[in-house]
Amino acid sequence: MKNSINSLKILILLFLGFLIISCAQIQNASEKPDNTKTAKQQQLESALENRDINLPSGSTVLEEGEGWTLSSLLGVDGSTSYNVKSITFGVALDKVDFMPLISVDSVSGVIVTDWYSLDNGDTRMKINIRVVDQEMTEQSLNVSLFTQTLNEGRWLDNGINAEQSQKIKKSILSSARALKVASEL
Repeated sequence: MKNSINSLKILILLFLGFLIISCAQIQNASEKPDNTKTAKQQQLESALENRDINLPSGSTVLEEGEGWTLSSLLGVDGSTSYNVKSITFGVALDKVDFMPLISVDSVSGVIVTDWYSLDNGDTRMKINIRVVDQEMTEQSLNVSLFTQTLNEGRWLDNGINAEQSQKIKKSILSSARALKVASEL
């Protein structure tokens, strides 16, 4: 009986020791800074900081391999879409980086800005851009610039400014074509 009590005490002490060591390792791991971010995660975080994009806390956008995508469900490599549109999409994103962004989706090629005030806050604009394909033709890019004016404390829609939309489109395509030529040298 005395041997079984001693064995039980030793077993309990071993268990408690194991528990204490495990807890100490968990605490040490949580105190260490996370330097295991991939280059892609660091690049995306930098882009998010520079472009005024706010993600909700707990978002898995920056985590490698997190979340479900249609391409992953179908077994298609989704990275090819990004590479195809990267030049035109990147140029378009750079052209509107002074504006706050609501939505940026490189896979579908869509950029949606929030309202940006002009003329001491009496006029504001919003731009929607969609990169359709990689061809860099007039049909490859859709740009819509919406404007509103402040009248007696209410914002009145002026509709799409087709002339300015066309100027933005030409500017994006011109820069994208120049980058493509430069990258092929």
